[in-house]
Amino acid sequence: MMPSTGHRRPLPLDGTDGYATVLTVPRTPGGRLLGAGVDLLDQQRFALAARRVGPAWPHRIFDETERAAEPAELARLFGIKECVIKIVGGLPVGAGYRDIVVATTGGDGARPIRLRGELARWARDHRAVLAGGVLAGGVLEECPDTAGSAQAPPNADRRAPEIPGHGALHPCPSPGLPALDLCWAAATEAEVDW
Repeated sequence: MMPSTGHRRPLPLDGTDGYATVLTVPRTPGGRLLGAGVDLLDQQRFALAARRVGPAWPHRIFDETERAAEPAELARLFGIKECVIKIVGGLPVGAGYRDIVVATTGGDGARPIRLRGELARWARDHRAVLAGGVLAGGVLEECPDTAGSAQAPPNADRRAPEIPGHGALHPCPSPGLPALDLCWAAATEAEVDW
């Protein structure tokens, strides 16, 4: 079966014509799906926000375990947290990003997500189990090398963006072509009683 795109030609899901690719999301724990969120994470924008706010920014968003991650991983953790916020309908009063704790292990598979405070209360009320991740390969894994080409301005900054206190993200030599990761999170009904 091929879904229609609204045009006469159906869109194949096998990626054979270069227009579509099947995305496999790892199985999430729990039963019935309660909600899902996706976020396109722009590594460059994340680094810019981190530079603007300064070294205190990672402390506002990540717990101690998460802050130990590499800079690109910090950005992905942030993207997963954004997905959780979409699932719960926004941060409740008194809640913050640090109340969403994403496991830093698991590669591109499903990572467990723990909630604290008001968000934990939401999870209990909805009997929800959360997991999230980053789809393998992202949307654009790395930017094409345009150094010295007509595509890149001669004065373009070729340095990798940095997160204060954490180092550099991977470089993106073309300022007009962001490195994007597709982050996701899902809330499913717990298979056991709380």
